Order: sequence, then structure tokens, then C-alpha cells
Amino acid sequence: MAQAHMGLYEGMFLLSQQEAASDFAGCVSFLNEVFERAEAELIALTKWDERKLAYTIKGQKRGTYMLAYFRVRGTQIANIERDCNLSDYVLRSMMLKADHIGETELELAKREAASQSVKTKLMDQSEEQVEDMQEKPDVDTKETPANLANQEENG
Repeated sequence: MAQAHMGLYEGMFLLSQQEAASDFAGCVSFLNEVFERAEAELIALTKWDERKLAYTIKGQKRGTYMLAYFRVRGTQIANIERDCNLSDYVLRSMMLKADHIGETELELAKREAASQSVKTKLMDQSEEQVEDMQEKPDVDTKETPANLANQEENG
């Protein structure tokens, strides 16, 4: 059987603000799993914006938008939509054929996604460092004879 044509698609996913705020990594992981199950090639996945919604959706007044560019067989779009509809993370989703997107725009989207993931990693590392600093006991800075002797030896 011949491999079906992999088309380029653009997807906008509206995530529950509650879920995104409490477990953003879990939301991103969920979307990655959806694309894996659909055998899609994920090109870029970026956080687009957080906004107040025009009307309440599933009890939510705010949402986080994720923008994705991916290649997938057209027959798999229904599976992606079904997974999103059954999820607590995704409030709405919309996927469009992205024939209008050129290679330059795709490359820019890849770079933006890469810079966002670097920023996220740096933020995670800085949060871990703050937590480590909070967990460690304060250094004894009293001027005791032993501390004064250590200071003289070191410096």
C-alpha cells in the first residue's frame, strides 16, 4: 500500500487557562502525544497568547492559545480533533490546510518555537535554583574565631 500524502497543516488550540496555569508542561505533553498518535511530524509548537474569551467556554473565561505547524495525512485530522474534543486540556481546536505557508515562514516558526523552549528551560532552571536556595540553610556569618580564621586563610 502506498504512503498517503503528508499535507502541511496549521493548528490553533485553545487550552483551558486553569490547566495551562497549573500544568503547562502537561498541556504541551498532551499535544505532543496527540500528534504522535496521529503519526504527525510536528514542525513547530508555540504558545501564541493568553486572552480573555469573548464568551464562556466550558466554564472558562480565559484561555491560552497554542499555535502548531505539522505535517500529517489528511485522514488523521479527524483523529486529532477527536482527541482534542475528549480532552480536559483543550477547549477548542481549529486546523487548516497550510498551503499558503512558505518555507521562510516555517523556518521563522521553528526558530520562535526553539527560542520559547530555551526560555522555558531557563525559567525552569531558575525556579529550581530559587527552590534550592530556599531549601539550603543560611550560611553562618557570625564572627566566631573559627569563621575569622577561615576567612584569613581563604582570602
